[in-house]
Amino acid sequence: MAEEGQQSTPLPHINTYHCLCTTLILTTTHALESLPRRAEPVQDGAVILAPPVDLTASENVVHDKSRPSQSVLLNTVSDRRPVIIRREDGFEKRTLLRCGRCRLVIGYNLDDAHFENAGQITGQERPVYLLPGGMLATADMVSGKRAEVPPWAENIGGG
Repeated sequence: MAEEGQQSTPLPHINTYHCLCTTLILTTTHALESLPRRAEPVQDGAVILAPPVDLTASENVVHDKSRPSQSVLLNTVSDRRPVIIRREDGFEKRTLLRCGRCRLVIGYNLDDAHFENAGQITGQERPVYLLPGGMLATADMVSGKRAEVPPWAENIGGG
């Protein structure tokens, strides 16, 4: 119970998303549909997720009151070697993020060269780009909806 004079802050709605193999991958206060997507000339339609909390860096997760929303990536592994993607406007160096269970590519991180102030931010402060079709909302999964492996996933080899 809240004491007199204290206002209770309503808890944000937590959305959860699973890999197509049903492994929990993401918990966030965002609905993925509401997040911005990468603009042209990038053609992958990746959703831009603000820097998530890294549970591997610390056992204690503290809610940062200066950030109105939080995201936590779970059960993901980064490829050891980045891939180079050829684009109309040049090249892009990506480190792929995969489901820790089935190895499906969920998203990626970009190399330092893609950020203006690369020397001032760490990898944990950069956005994560989530590929469309690689995850299913828990509510959809519970309702029996089945997702198919997206066509782009068939072209990406194992890490």
